[in-house]
Amino acid sequence: MVLLVRIVGCCCWTVCSSMDHHSAALPSLLLLACLAGFSTSETGGGGSVGETSYGPSSVEIDGVNVVTVGIPYYFECTASCFPGCKYSWTRGNVTTQGPVLSLQLLHTMPTETLTCTVVNTATGGSASVQKTLQVTAGPSNIQISGPTYLTDGVASTFSCSASCYPSCSYTWTVSWEGQKLSSHEGKSISFAPYQSTVIAETLMCEAQDTVSHLFISTTLTLPVASVSSISIESPGTVTMGKTYAFTCNVACYPSCSFTWEYMGKTFQGDRTEIPILHKGEKRKFVSHQDITFSDYSKIEHLTCVATNSISGASINATVELTVIDPISVRATSEALPIAGKSFSLQCVGSQNPASITWLKNKQPMSASQTVHFSPDNVTMTFGPLLQADDGSYQCVVAEGEPIIQSSVYEMQVNYGPSSVVITGVDTMTLGMTYEFECSASCYPACQFTWSWGKETSPGPKLSLQLEEPEQTQNLTCTALNPTTETSVAAQKTLHVIDGPTNIHVSGPAFLTAGVESNFTCSADCHPSCNFSWIVSADEQSLLVAQGSTISVDLSANASLSDVSVECKAQETLSHLYIENNLQLQLASLSNINIAGDSAVAIGSEYTYRCSAVCAPSCDFTWRFMGKTFEGDRLDLTISDYSKIEPLTCEAKNTLSNTTITATINLTVTDPFSVRASSQAPPVAGRPFALLCEGPQEPDSITWLKNQNQMLASERVQFSPDNTTITFSFLVREDDGLYQCLVVEGENRTIHDNTLVVVVEGGVPNLSVGYLMEVNYGPNEVLIEKANELPVGEVMLVQPGSTTELQCSSQCFPACLITWFYQGTTLSTNASISFTPVIPPYTAALSCIASNPVTGQNGSAMTTVEVPDGPTNVVIGGPAALEIGVTASFTCSAECSPSCTFTWTLYGGTMTGSVIDITVNRHVSSESISCQAENTFTGQTATANETLSVSDPHWCGC
Repeated sequence: MVLLVRIVGCCCWTVCSSMDHHSAALPSLLLLACLAGFSTSETGGGGSVGETSYGPSSVEIDGVNVVTVGIPYYFECTASCFPGCKYSWTRGNVTTQGPVLSLQLLHTMPTETLTCTVVNTATGGSASVQKTLQVTAGPSNIQISGPTYLTDGVASTFSCSASCYPSCSYTWTVSWEGQKLSSHEGKSISFAPYQSTVIAETLMCEAQDTVSHLFISTTLTLPVASVSSISIESPGTVTMGKTYAFTCNVACYPSCSFTWEYMGKTFQGDRTEIPILHKGEKRKFVSHQDITFSDYSKIEHLTCVATNSISGASINATVELTVIDPISVRATSEALPIAGKSFSLQCVGSQNPASITWLKNKQPMSASQTVHFSPDNVTMTFGPLLQADDGSYQCVVAEGEPIIQSSVYEMQVNYGPSSVVITGVDTMTLGMTYEFECSASCYPACQFTWSWGKETSPGPKLSLQLEEPEQTQNLTCTALNPTTETSVAAQKTLHVIDGPTNIHVSGPAFLTAGVESNFTCSADCHPSCNFSWIVSADEQSLLVAQGSTISVDLSANASLSDVSVECKAQETLSHLYIENNLQLQLASLSNINIAGDSAVAIGSEYTYRCSAVCAPSCDFTWRFMGKTFEGDRLDLTISDYSKIEPLTCEAKNTLSNTTITATINLTVTDPFSVRASSQAPPVAGRPFALLCEGPQEPDSITWLKNQNQMLASERVQFSPDNTTITFSFLVREDDGLYQCLVVEGENRTIHDNTLVVVVEGGVPNLSVGYLMEVNYGPNEVLIEKANELPVGEVMLVQPGSTTELQCSSQCFPACLITWFYQGTTLSTNASISFTPVIPPYTAALSCIASNPVTGQNGSAMTTVEVPDGPTNVVIGGPAALEIGVTASFTCSAECSPSCTFTWTLYGGTMTGSVIDITVNRHVSSESISCQAENTFTGQTATANETLSVSDPHWCGC
C-alpha cells in the first residue's frame, strides 16, 4: 500500500491513494489536521486583509488509475486558491462535497469518470479536472475440470476457469509430496505421472486478473491408477476329478477386475479389497478361482489377467499345472491289433461308475456292425478290426460329479500288404544296369523279395543288368507283413533292346568363315550316351571333339566348298553306337579391295572397281559424300571441293549376310581458294578483307557464305573484279564458311536450293573455303553467385562463410580471368570459393577479364560487407522523468549493415529508434530497455535504464 502525503498551507494530512492489488486488505484513510493558525484549505468567506485573491489553478486529482469492484478507494482533489477553495465531486449522477472522495464500485463497467470542481470562496471563480478509471472485477469462482485419476504412462488434460474482468491469466503447478515437479502457463495443461512409484500428485491452478493482478488459486489431489506385481498361489500338482482353489494377487490402484484362462475357457474371479497399511504400499486385490480338472493332460497352463478399472492397463501371470489322471484304457489281451481279427479295449480305474462312454479322437463312439460294447460299457470289442480303426481311444467315467476322461490309448492296427507297386523303366538295353523299387501299403513295414528267371534278391530296391538278348523279361516283387504273415506279389514285364536309337544333329544350314557356329547331337540311350564329333572337308579332318554340343569356327581365309559335320552317339554301358552327319556349304568373305585413282580434280570423271574373295557370291554398295551407289563398278565425277573425302565400298555375302568394307581417301585438288588479306586475326569492330586466289583470271566470281550468295551492303563491299570482299568492321554474326564460285567460258545459269547464279563457261569451280571465327570481347563482365543473379554493388556475407562465385563475360576466344580482393590477387580461375577476411568488415572484390586476341579488358567490382554488431547499444535521453511531462529517448548502436530497435516499457513493446514517454502514475522509478537487432544476422544486444520519477507539484512533508 502506497501512502501519498500532501501539505496544503500549514495543514498536513495523509491519504492512501493507491492500492497494492496483490493484497486483499482494505485501504484506510488517515487525516492529520495541522491547527497552527492557518486555514487556507478551509472553505469560507474572507482572506487575509490586504491580500489579492487568486485561483483556483493547478487543479489535480491524486489517486489510482485502476479500481476493482468491491474494494474501497480514496481520491484527493488539490488546487491553488486564495483566500480559500471549495471542492465538489461528480460521478455520473452523484455529487459529493469536500477535497477527498471515497469510492467503492459494486458492478463492472468499462470505465468510471471522476470530475472534481474547485470554486474560489471569495471570487466565485471555478476550475474542473477529470480522471478516467479502468474497472476490473475478480478473480472468483475458480475451478479445475478434468479426470478424477491420473494413469501411469498416459497424459491427462485439465482445464482451469475463473470469473475475471476484463480477463484472467492462468498458472499451473504440479507437485508431489510438497516437491514442485513442473509449472505451465495457459488455460489447459496436459501431463503424465512423474514416475511409476508415485501414488498421487497435486495440481494447483492460479487465476490472475490481467489488469488488477489480483489472484486466486485452487488445488486438486489426483491419485495415480496403476497395476503391478501379479502372482498366483497354486498347489502345482492336481488330480482330475478334484476341485482346487487358486488365488491371484496383484498390486492395483484404485481397483482391478480379474479374468482366468484355462484349457481354452475363460472364468471371472471374485474381488477382495485389502486396505493400505503402510505409506507407499499400493492396495492389493486378490481373486479366487475354483477349477475342477476333468480332462487329462500332463502339463496345463493356468493364467490370471488383472485389468485396472480406470486405466484399462492389464498384467498377467501363468502357472504350469501337472495333471494326474486315475482312469486309463488298456487292451484285454497281449495280442496285437491286426486288421481282420477281433480286438477288445477295457476302461479301468473307476470304483463305482455311474456311466461310461467311449471317445475316438475326442469324438463320441456308438455301436456298429464291427464295434460292440459290454452291458456296463466297460469293454469295447472290434469284430473284426479295420485299418480305419487307427486312432486315440478314451473312456469318459461319471461317478456322480464330475465327469472324468481317461488317459489316451493310441491304437495302431497292423495291416497289409496291399497296393504292391514296382517302379522303374519298361525298356532295358543289353549290358546296362537299371534301378527298380517295390512299395506296398503295410503296417508294420513289409519285407520284399525280387525274382526274375531263376534269380532272386531281397530288399525294396533292385539293380538289374541283362546280358543275354531276349525280347521280354518278367520281374516279380513279393511283399510280406512279418506280423500278419500275409504276402502279396506284383509283376512287371520288361522289353529288352540292343543299342542307341533316334540320333539327330541340329545346327545352322551353312558355315561362315571366321564366324563360330554351334551344333547339338541327341539320341535315345539307356541310361545315357557319350557323343563324339568329326568335322572334315576335302577328305581332310578339320576338328575332332567330345560332348553333345560342338562349336565350329573355320578360318576367315578358308576356301573350302563343302564341309561334313558328323556325330557319333555311344551307350555308356553297352558301348553300342549310332552315327549321323550334315553336309554344309561354307560362306566366306575376305580380302576386299578398291581399284582407282586416289588423287582427283574437280570436274573430271573417274572409274573405281571393288573386289573381294567371296563364296558363294557377294553384293557391293558404294558410299561417297552422303550418297549411295550399287554394283562393283563406280563412275564418279568430282563436282564439289573437299581436301580429303572418303570413298567406301561394302561387300555383303549373299548366303551369310556378313559384310566387309574398304575405304580410300580421295585427295581433291582445286585451283582456287579463299584466304585473309593480312596476318591480323578477325576482330569484332575492326576492318577485315578476304581474297579469292587462283592460277587463272576467271570470267566471273560469286561469293558464298555458308553456301548462300553474298550481296554488298553498307558494311560489306566487293572489288570491281569481285576478287576481294571487304568488311568495314566485323560483327559477331560474320562467323561462317566463305567460298568463291569461279566460272570460265560461256554464259549459263546454275540453280541451287539457295543460289541462282549466271556464270560463263563450263562447270563452275567452288573454291577451298575460309572458316572465319570473329574474335570479340570481353563484354558484360559480371560477378555472379552460382545459379543466381549478379551480386550487385554490395555483397553481404556471414563471417567465416564460403560463397561460390563466378566471373562471367562474353568472349571469343575464352577470356583470362583474374580476381582481386583488398587490392591483392586472389585467383586466376573463372569460379572461386570466396571466404571473407575479418577484419576489415568492408573490402573491395573485383574480377578482370582479358581477351588475349583482341587485347581488350573488362572488369566487374562489388563491395564485400561482413555484418557486425550490434555493439555499444546506448539509450539517450533525460535521467529522470516528471509525472505528466513527455520525454523523448533515442536508442543507437554500432551495426553493419543496419539494426532495428525494439523498446520494452510497462510490459509492452514498441519499435523505432526514438520513443516518447509520459508518466501518469505515482512511482519512484520506471525501467526501460532497448534491444538492437542486426537486420542481416538477426543478432541482438540490449541496453537497460532505470529512471527516477518525480512530481514537481508535490511540496513534500
